[in-house]
Amino acid sequence: MDKKWVVGLVAIGVSACLAQGHQSKHAPARSPDAHPLILTLTIRADRQAYRIDEKVPLEVQLTNTGPETLYLFDDVCWNPGNFLTMQVFTPDGKEVSGKLDYLRDCLPPPPRRNDVSRFFKLEPESFYGVIENFTVRELVPGPGEYDVVVYYEAALSTDWIAKYGGPRISELPVWTRDQPVLTSNRLRISIKP
Repeated sequence: MDKKWVVGLVAIGVSACLAQGHQSKHAPARSPDAHPLILTLTIRADRQAYRIDEKVPLEVQLTNTGPETLYLFDDVCWNPGNFLTMQVFTPDGKEVSGKLDYLRDCLPPPPRRNDVSRFFKLEPESFYGVIENFTVRELVPGPGEYDVVVYYEAALSTDWIAKYGGPRISELPVWTRDQPVLTSNRLRISIKP
């Protein structure tokens, strides 16, 4: 057999082994047969009817409804482009908006390499929740019936975790922005003058 041919085969084999080792170093530790992560988003308020000058304490709850433990990065806050966002509709489906007093635009910095302290552990059938007070005028243009819908999209991607998270974060089953955007239930509120 030609020496160049043997050297070429050895070089290809070494390259493949190095590439495989490089991938496993950054890939999440979840096994291929692991159950998918399942997270649900639910919203509620303390009552259904409000006056135009009141506040609505909107409770947002993320529940792990799957059989596996998962982790959430501490980005469960309101932001017009990511994280928690909201739409409000009339009963016939027309989107409406209120008048914002200020822009709710949290932007938490990403975690430091291997810093798992900023992740919430959610065992199966457990939840993480936040309550935010919105003035009625922030939510809707005036009296009437409205449906509120909230969406959640995680900040960190699987690619970001692989590149910058470090091995401790890469080992966690983190809910990432590679998952579908979560949509809450429709919460019907009635606004009186």
